[in-house]
Amino acid sequence: MNPVTVLVGLVLLGVGAFAIARGRKRRHQKATIEGTETTDVLRLTPGPVEVVGRAVPTDDGPMRAPFSEEDCLVAYWEIEEWEESGKHSSWDTEGSGYLATPFYVDDGTDRVLIRPDGATLDIDRHAEPVIEVGADETPPRAIQEFLDLESTPGGPDRALISALDWGQQIGDRRYRQDLIRPGEQVYVHGTATRVGAREFGGNDFEIVASADDGHHDADLFLVSDRSEDDLIAARRHAIAYLVGGGVLALVGLALLVSGLLPTGL
Repeated sequence: MNPVTVLVGLVLLGVGAFAIARGRKRRHQKATIEGTETTDVLRLTPGPVEVVGRAVPTDDGPMRAPFSEEDCLVAYWEIEEWEESGKHSSWDTEGSGYLATPFYVDDGTDRVLIRPDGATLDIDRHAEPVIEVGADETPPRAIQEFLDLESTPGGPDRALISALDWGQQIGDRRYRQDLIRPGEQVYVHGTATRVGAREFGGNDFEIVASADDGHHDADLFLVSDRSEDDLIAARRHAIAYLVGGGVLALVGLALLVSGLLPTGL
């Protein structure tokens, strides 16, 4: 048995399996988006639907962006911190995630409530400026309030002797956020289900991940600020993940079997 060969085989097998799973998911998403026609909100029926329109806050209003005073309806956030270990240094991700609040999509014919819990959120990345805060600097108020939440990474580490730490210092941070703001054009694919209308002729549908209403649920619940064409284009390389993942998995399996054989045979 060769432990190094076994380890390399396991790593390649794991990476290959991950690539295959990602490729299958992206291929399924692409086929689902391409195979569903956009429906006017006024003509919604229960089951899988695709709508495009303006994102509008509910009566509860929008939420505040993670790292600024701006209003938003959906947000992706990421915190990177400068780390040093011996001769190696890099920006490491300390935490990331999505935040979302219910909102309406208004396409001009009517509006429908979107409940984004459980949705895949595909936001145009790196459209917002990156906020850099040094380890010895006080973060802006919005960032500090976000860091004070129990579910976030908290404050940065500090260099043992900061005076001897030139350039990037241990604990320097980069804060990234990508937002869907009120008024932006959005794409939503999900399950439309009927709810009680408050008045005759009022909107009586909402789009959710799944609904126990006797109708077929959508295979995909996706909320994005990209156009349908952009979403499809971003998933055209699914086959590359499948082929590359298959090759890596086969090589990893071969190495794993080879490594497990008794040496000397």
